[in-house]
Amino acid sequence: MARKKGGLAARRTSVREYRDVCWVSAEGTTERDYLGMAAFKGAPVSVRFPKNTHPNRHNPAAVLKRFEKALRENDFRAGDEAWLVVDVDEWSEAELAELLAWEASDARHHLAVSNPKFELFLVMHFEKGNGCTTPEKVDAVLKKHWPRYAKRVSPTQFSTKQVMEAVANAKAKRAGCKAALPAPGMTDAHLLVERLLG
Repeated sequence: MARKKGGLAARRTSVREYRDVCWVSAEGTTERDYLGMAAFKGAPVSVRFPKNTHPNRHNPAAVLKRFEKALRENDFRAGDEAWLVVDVDEWSEAELAELLAWEASDARHHLAVSNPKFELFLVMHFEKGNGCTTPEKVDAVLKKHWPRYAKRVSPTQFSTKQVMEAVANAKAKRAGCKAALPAPGMTDAHLLVERLLG
């Protein structure tokens, strides 16, 4: 340890480096559980979930309004990112257009839309999910691979290798669709996951 004149030890102070944050507005516990898995522990960014940003069964515009309010109330810094994780559900492209405009308004804004729902990305940890174009089909295939799935994901459910396989499956399917929103049976959840994997 370095010493100052007079024999006193110089005190070392540790300054914790600020990590950029991905502020995520996610619909349910499945998404939050998944993004909190051990596979993402070494991520170059941290994930935070503002509270109450997804009102039950409200349209995308209501979700966006609450998320923007949460970002204003939190410390949304220059290097941070805002991610809206939503399912297409029964919303039309016209209803989702406001989300696309929000994404285009700032390079820090991002969408991770799943069509029909986020669980499709879970299916992609096991297979490509061909034919998973409705919520019922997604559920049936997921239950085939994961019979005990009940809307919760444990911290060790998927390894980094499995997560990377899901990303590859999602990217391969999405490559065939140039539309801003994923077609039925496709998801953009891999975009956020890739960001967390670094």
